[in-house]
Parts: sequence; structure tokens; C-alpha cells
Amino acid sequence: MKKHFVTVLVFIGIFIILLYLQYGRNVKVKTSNLNYSNEFYEQRITVIANKLFITDKEKFAEKLLKQCINNTFHEVFFSYDITGYPNRICISVYTNELSRKLGINHFTILYEAGTENDYIYNVKDDPEMFKIKIKTE
Repeated sequence: MKKHFVTVLVFIGIFIILLYLQYGRNVKVKTSNLNYSNEFYEQRITVIANKLFITDKEKFAEKLLKQCINNTFHEVFFSYDITGYPNRICISVYTNELSRKLGINHFTILYEAGTENDYIYNVKDDPEMFKIKIKTE
């Protein structure tokens, strides 16, 4: 009976740890850089998802893009008041810090206008012109 109780406690402990690893940690921005010219402004971001797995990449991409546009990341603050909103956002997503160090990119999110004149539209003022593209590596 005691052995059964210990086994159940171990499984509960493992389950709690897995829940924490999947849902208990926030996304972290590791790097951000800007490609900026007179006509075009691209924002490139590398994020650590802090998840074991990401089942709905589209929903996750929408959440990240909303955080970028609303400037609600805890680690970084984008200067949209100086440069304006970008014409394209590119986000490299790593599931955890180890995969980033090993260079194993889980997927890349591109948020860009589907026109040949991408520099005319920005992500805040013209969201209807933009499409999310997810590239798995």
C-alpha cells in the first residue's frame, strides 16, 4: 500500500512539473533588431516560447503579433513613437532556451502585406492588408 502511495505521488509530481513547463512560463524576447530605410521598416524578433510543444501555431502567432503591435512584452519596449509601426514583422520562435542555443528554430512567423508595395502599409494602421505566414524549419 505504501509503495502504491509513493508511486501515485511521483506521478502527480511529474504531472505538475509538466503542467508548469507547458503553461506556467511566459514568452521571452531574446533579441530584436530593426531593418530600417527611408521607405521600409522591418522588425525582427527572436522569442523563446517556454513551452514543451505548440499545437496551434496560428493562434500562437496571432498572440505574439498582438503583443508586438500593442508593445506589451516585458523584456523589450519598441519605439513606435519615433520610427512608426513596421511594414513587416518577422518572429523566430524557439520552444525553449536549449533549442535556441542549439540553433533549432521551431518555426518563423512572417507578418507582411500581400502586395508588391509592402512599404506603403504598416501593421497598426492597415491590418486588413497583412497576412500571417508560418514557415516551419
